[in-house]
Amino acid sequence: MRGPSRRELLSSAVWGTAAIAFGVRGTAAHADPARPPARRRVGDMTKEQWEAFVRAVRALKARGTYDALVKTYTDDFAATHANGFFLPWQRRYLLHFERELQRIDPAVSVPYWDWPRDGRAPERSAVLSKAYFGGNGSAKHDQAVLDGAFAGWTAKVPRVHPLRRSYADGGKIPPWASPDLIANMLKNPDFQVFNMQLEIHIGAVQMGIGGDLAQSAAPNDPLYWVVACLGDLLWHMWRSRHPEAPVRSAYGDVTEESRLPRYGDPVANVLDVEKLGYRYDGVWPRTR
Repeated sequence: MRGPSRRELLSSAVWGTAAIAFGVRGTAAHADPARPPARRRVGDMTKEQWEAFVRAVRALKARGTYDALVKTYTDDFAATHANGFFLPWQRRYLLHFERELQRIDPAVSVPYWDWPRDGRAPERSAVLSKAYFGGNGSAKHDQAVLDGAFAGWTAKVPRVHPLRRSYADGGKIPPWASPDLIANMLKNPDFQVFNMQLEIHIGAVQMGIGGDLAQSAAPNDPLYWVVACLGDLLWHMWRSRHPEAPVRSAYGDVTEESRLPRYGDPVANVLDVEKLGYRYDGVWPRTR
């Protein structure tokens, strides 16, 4: 058996740091074909938008597409974490997921969770309530998530098991990055620094919630997508502030000419969200 590679060790280090620190087309007729549906904050979605998203995710699960996406993430984990590919690859991966959702319902887009806003007491977030993704797993039921839109969800990577969450402080989640901290990060024009810092803070969210989200098959938990989507919005905001800043990282020797693992797109091809065919409903931070 081979020992861990340098890249795997580096990835493990980043996660260690983070630990510390059925297909219904209900809304398709309302889609505007000339303009992509905006990615919205979870709490700003209408009841119909939320239900359409959940239906589309469950349809992907029933088709086997969802678990194939999870395996993609797992297979490429070492190549796309703890290096300069983190934000560019996550953007392309999120887009892959969103396009699959839109094959079910063209009016669906990936929502985002404004997790810095809930950073002081994350376990109290509405996103982790039964109205949305559900909360902590049950210690009496193998840490299975028993409430929310994905209660009873079965993960299949790397083996079949119930969707699990296990908050790092028992019934609570340790505080994570505040809006002020993230806002200060957005001021730094160095891509390598911003990319690394944001990966650490996203990792802290995932490790704090625990269970499947804290593993290398994190998308087993549908909560993954809304956590990562906020990361994509933050990168979009960062680029709007530093439009001339090059994508350059010594970690992985990544530049704008580097090709994304698996997808093969040059990094330069994923820098403009409008050209990729999606948009956000506003800027970050939100005033309400």
